[in-house]
Amino acid sequence: MLQLEYDVSLRNSRVFTDFFVSLLSKISSFMPHVVVFPALTDLFFVSGIWSFPMFKRFLKNKLKVPEVVTQQCEWFMAEVSRRMRCVVAFGTVHGLKLYNEGQFIEEKRVLVKDRGLALVPKRWLTSSEVLSGLVEDGIRIVVTPTCGSNVYNEWDDKYYFWSHAQMVGYYGLKATLVGRVAQNRLKDKACVCGPIPITQNRDGYIVRNESLEGSAVLLAELDMEKLESFLAEQRNRFNSVIH
Repeated sequence: MLQLEYDVSLRNSRVFTDFFVSLLSKISSFMPHVVVFPALTDLFFVSGIWSFPMFKRFLKNKLKVPEVVTQQCEWFMAEVSRRMRCVVAFGTVHGLKLYNEGQFIEEKRVLVKDRGLALVPKRWLTSSEVLSGLVEDGIRIVVTPTCGSNVYNEWDDKYYFWSHAQMVGYYGLKATLVGRVAQNRLKDKACVCGPIPITQNRDGYIVRNESLEGSAVLLAELDMEKLESFLAEQRNRFNSVIH
């Protein structure tokens, strides 16, 4: 799980390369099954090692990134997925993407160690009906690449990324983009959420970044058996109530 800070120094090819090599070395040492990059990851490839000009307009939350830059970003992520033999999720200005061992997954659903993973946009995280349907279909890991905002709100963050993990029952993986993008200073916290009873500190977080700024690699082991036990207990309680 990644929280990445964007800044203008990343337009320098050497800084760009050092930045990603450092990130990937930390990730690969953990031998992950799933790696999640933020939304707008292709911004890092603008004026990076491919030296395309930066478009400085930030209009209605849509940055003007050349299609060829996004394609290079997608190729890079596919290579990460292939070489690490893992699932890689990320976002670009053109939407969310999912790769499994180098293969593009158009339906945005994949099995990870026999457990269902779904890549979903942030707006879905407010719908109990949608999320309950995913869990009923076997999804146990919900992944959302996103980006911060100029004003960080703790309760808004919990509303999207924390609350339904408690009510519906799944692991929620949130990667986020922070830093200065055009005229915006984005702030946020990457995290992994889960039902309160199965989190170590009983706070609904498996892991959470403490800072609203800076880049961080968050490592988390997801106990799928605990999650299944939680879901079974919830079903038993529901059946007891209706009977």
